[in-house]
Amino acid sequence: MKSSLCGGRILISQFLLLITCSLIPALIAPPCALGADISTFSSAGCAFPDTNQSRSYTATFGEDHDYASSISTMSFTVYRVGIASVTVDNRTGLMWVTNPSADAGFTGQQTWESALTSCTVTLNGMAYAGYTDWRLPNVRELMSIYQWGWWPGYSAAFVFSWSYYWTSTTYATDSLNAWFVYSGGLVGVAGKANNNFSVRCVRGGP
Repeated sequence: MKSSLCGGRILISQFLLLITCSLIPALIAPPCALGADISTFSSAGCAFPDTNQSRSYTATFGEDHDYASSISTMSFTVYRVGIASVTVDNRTGLMWVTNPSADAGFTGQQTWESALTSCTVTLNGMAYAGYTDWRLPNVRELMSIYQWGWWPGYSAAFVFSWSYYWTSTTYATDSLNAWFVYSGGLVGVAGKANNNFSVRCVRGGP
């Protein structure tokens, strides 16, 4: 049910749990719009997962079957600019580094502060793909390029490692922690200084 469960897996410290939509505004900023008309709800807005369910199993309205799937609307275009490769999300206009390791030289994993520097200083210093406004994505931006509930959860328009990826979003109740997204399909919170995760930079957007 889209109105009752967001469906994403959340990893906080060492605990794996399911998080309901009612908890999200307290944890992630900006919050999802709980006042939205759920009859026209699309996962593109808050990056909630679609199951692509095409069959109804009950007579009660509210199954995923009763809502339009947004999975088919995911669309990406890959561009080569010299030695740089970028992937553009055709829905949001966000531009992503296609392969951070091979194209941007981000070998290994980094602390949160180093991840920020890699995007805002390193990439912008080299004017990667001709742009100087690269940054670390927030948690909602990074979640938006995953097809939640599908395997693999990412498009072939990206090169992913099976790894955790930092976001710029600090945990609301503890600024020493930040949100990450796992390429296998979960999001969570980890200490900024004592964890090393992968980095994927983005530019554009509002």
